[in-house]
Amino acid sequence: MFKSQERARAIKVGFIIPGLSYLMLMAVFPMVWSLSLSFQRWKAATASPRVFVGLKNFYTIFFEDSRFWNSLRFTVSYVLIVVVIELFLGLLLAYLLNEKIRFRNFFRVVFLFPMAAPPIGIAFMWRMLLNPDAGIMVKIMNSLGMNVVRWLTDAKLTPFVLMSVDIWEWTPFMFLGLLAAFQSLPVELYDAAQVDGASRFQTFRFITFPLLLPIIVTLVLLRAIDAFKLFELVFGITGGGPGSSTESLSYYIYTVGFQYFDLGYACSLSWIFLGIVLLISNFLLQRLRKEV
Repeated sequence: MFKSQERARAIKVGFIIPGLSYLMLMAVFPMVWSLSLSFQRWKAATASPRVFVGLKNFYTIFFEDSRFWNSLRFTVSYVLIVVVIELFLGLLLAYLLNEKIRFRNFFRVVFLFPMAAPPIGIAFMWRMLLNPDAGIMVKIMNSLGMNVVRWLTDAKLTPFVLMSVDIWEWTPFMFLGLLAAFQSLPVELYDAAQVDGASRFQTFRFITFPLLLPIIVTLVLLRAIDAFKLFELVFGITGGGPGSSTESLSYYIYTVGFQYFDLGYACSLSWIFLGIVLLISNFLLQRLRKEV
């Protein structure tokens, strides 16, 4: 009996070891190595040796690196704007397409198209459409006798271009989640509200919205974390420019690490980025849980 138990335990351990080894190799080891690099100065392009500098990288980031603060400011404002608009539009679309209207299934499918394409493909497509010399948008404006708008070279417009593309691409995510939530709401409550003479607004305010709040919390959290990692649209459409008007924090880390090859500094930025994401996620989760 004891031998059979030991054999079963050995089989379980044998199944766990490959997965555990993969996790250690692909997740734990890179994180530990990048943490150690964040305390060093290592400019790989010059083949200079790694030098331990302690907290100097972090001190430089917080007190001397204005580019870091600009990218952080842009990223936070970007996330706040796009997530709020996407939630509002997704809620509106889900509410309308939950009703029995003509071509409802057709519209449900069409609205999902932007989300199905890869983000980098979306970015290059919009870059071609908005090209100031040969883009389709410019040709349409010319044919209508309108002045050409420099979408990708005007520092005041480029942030809104990125936000518009993001909203177009990811509103379907909110729409899909909220539509599924709408369809799972109990019909009995609406029948009772109709018997009591409640208006459509009162029904939505006191029945629909409270029931949807848990899924709204989840969708906002997932979308905010994803939007905070803004990279593909910046890389494919604006390249962080003009100047640094659309440089997100993740794109700044990419620039430092893979264009300047200052790997120690890039690792320090990455750990700060991770800390900010965790803090914002925890803050959102705690605040929104109180509302549920």
